[in-house]
Amino acid sequence: MWPGSPGSLFPIRRQKEVVYAVKNAEKKRKLISPQRRIQRLFVEEFKKTFFSPNPWYESPEFSFPGGNPQKIYNYWMTTRPTRDIERVDDGQNSCGCTWTQLDGRRGASFVSFNQEGQVVYVREVCEPQGLGGKFKDNTLKSLQTLLGAQNMIQNIFSALDRILVQEDADEGPKPVNGLEAPRSGRAVDVVRYLWEEAQWDPVDPVEKIMSQFSEDAVYEDLTREDPAFVGWEAIKKYQEETKENTPSNMRFVLDEMTEGVKACTAIWHVEFNTRLSPRGVTYYELNNEGKVCYVRSAYDISF
Repeated sequence: MWPGSPGSLFPIRRQKEVVYAVKNAEKKRKLISPQRRIQRLFVEEFKKTFFSPNPWYESPEFSFPGGNPQKIYNYWMTTRPTRDIERVDDGQNSCGCTWTQLDGRRGASFVSFNQEGQVVYVREVCEPQGLGGKFKDNTLKSLQTLLGAQNMIQNIFSALDRILVQEDADEGPKPVNGLEAPRSGRAVDVVRYLWEEAQWDPVDPVEKIMSQFSEDAVYEDLTREDPAFVGWEAIKKYQEETKENTPSNMRFVLDEMTEGVKACTAIWHVEFNTRLSPRGVTYYELNNEGKVCYVRSAYDISF
């Protein structure tokens, strides 16, 4: 059969229909924003098909490391608390939000999607239950006894290792690119600067960090009994106490972040004496001048 004969029109027409259907499906996926997808997950028509065939869900309470959307669906429908979204960032391929549960506890979530718009990864962290699970003083200061004991044990093993192997002195982490300021005023660049440049500044990391905060900023650390630090001076004091009480061999490492312009959500972990915990979710929001005006940091020291 040759082109142009009546019998050859059907497969050509069918091929065009398939191409049109694929393009139409892609268009629909683009129309559904990550923010809308998160709303569906939290408050609307949650379905098992919202998750990819090999999704990953983790939180301090429950973790499902890859490969079982049915378990995640069952958890979401029967165990996961109802959570009302408060703020949502404007990420493109991933998205984060802050929320409050029906029992009043607050937290933050990070969600990433594949090209089909399905969820591939979720990290959620809720604040500790009641005042008994929180710290009255700076979290790292409150943990000094525990961290000191772990360091002592680690130092003993390190000393034994150095008897056999000559090691170079650990100069500690350095800024990744040596930037004096964020590459742009977008949230994704400001947050990356805070994590990869400012906190490792060899001269005055707190000064570099605080250069990105507004005068009226609010910083929430959900591990604290009084979680909100209001205003530039209060946040500066919080940062100074945190820096002062951070062991020299403890690292706060950025894992991933949403590509937001006005708001951005980062997921991270702590490296300390071979441990890779806690893990956390931190939500950042910028004002019209490109300064950080709101932060919520949610983490569990055992997670």
